[in-house]
Amino acid sequence: MFVIKKECSALQEMDPVELERGQQQSEADIAAGRPVLYIQTRSRWGELLTYLMAERFQVTVEHISDMTTHQQNSYRAGYNFVTAQYIDRTFGAGACQSVEDAVDWFRYYHYRLHFHPEENNPLRDF
Repeated sequence: MFVIKKECSALQEMDPVELERGQQQSEADIAAGRPVLYIQTRSRWGELLTYLMAERFQVTVEHISDMTTHQQNSYRAGYNFVTAQYIDRTFGAGACQSVEDAVDWFRYYHYRLHFHPEENNPLRDF
């Protein structure tokens, strides 16, 4: 959802200079104790994502706009890739994916509640 995996073909379409610059900056920020993820997060699920990343991994989620350049996308992809590796290396394999899964679950049930209110939904009481 929000982190481009190494095997993803989208990485090969990135600006290599900006991709590398993003990776280097992420490594520097991690070393300084300030890991960040750049993600479009304006929504209720974004609030959950921001909370889970901070609570579980001490990672700051910085909201980004969908109005961006190829170079910005490349930088952020490189940056997020290194940050996701750091999360999994530090907190265990699949740690980053566990947050993605929790957010996906929240989004699915929240949307089901909104579009199908007649269904028995575990989020009804929230």
